[in-house]
Amino acid sequence: MPPPPEREDKLLTWPNWPLKMRTSSSQEEGADREFSVLTTSFGIKNGRVSSLNCVKVNEKFEKIEKSEFVIRADLVLLAMGFVSPITERILKDINLSLDKRGNVLADDKFYKTSHEKLWVAGDMRRGQSLVVWAIREGRQAAKAVDLALMGHSDLSD
Repeated sequence: MPPPPEREDKLLTWPNWPLKMRTSSSQEEGADREFSVLTTSFGIKNGRVSSLNCVKVNEKFEKIEKSEFVIRADLVLLAMGFVSPITERILKDINLSLDKRGNVLADDKFYKTSHEKLWVAGDMRRGQSLVVWAIREGRQAAKAVDLALMGHSDLSD
């Protein structure tokens, strides 16, 4: 998406949450923000994610020629929101099992998918739901990943 406006238009947005530029503490500490960006693929080295291959897009989400760039990454978290998982690319490429509604199949205890190194939570697993469910599942999934990687976890549900 393009950057939001610096100030909200109260007459246009009321009674909805106003669309305006907001800055979190991590951004205040120097995090970079990118707007109007499409991830085209993952860079993989030694079987692990090493980067995101990206391109800038216009207001119609069309790729802008010669605007490709790479972001180094060790971990990628997909936050899909109220969109069903798109199965044509990554989910099909890694052959993830889906439930009868087309969401990624995983239990609600360990959040493990049919792939040995992938966990899933929130809308991707349960379908469209409230953000509080996504937050709860995200915390529980983080604990499950911690247990799998470390053998124990100090994280709470």
